[in-house]
Amino acid sequence: MTKDKNQVNFSEDYELNRHLKKVGKRQTQENRDALKSIGDQVKQELGKTRLKHEELEEGIKKNRSKLD
Repeated sequence: MTKDKNQVNFSEDYELNRHLKKVGKRQTQENRDALKSIGDQVKQELGKTRLKHEELEEGIKKNRSKLD
């Protein structure tokens, strides 16, 4: 399996933290869990099993209120 740096790896805290930092949110376990939930929602909406970083970022914009 090839690693694709454009794909979000939801099991890597540092990747999730980078997304949180980018939108000025705290890098806490609660926020990482919320990001995973947002990611699941976006995957379902798009009918995908993996997300690209920009797809997650769009989801974050729509769900900012779920993050602390």
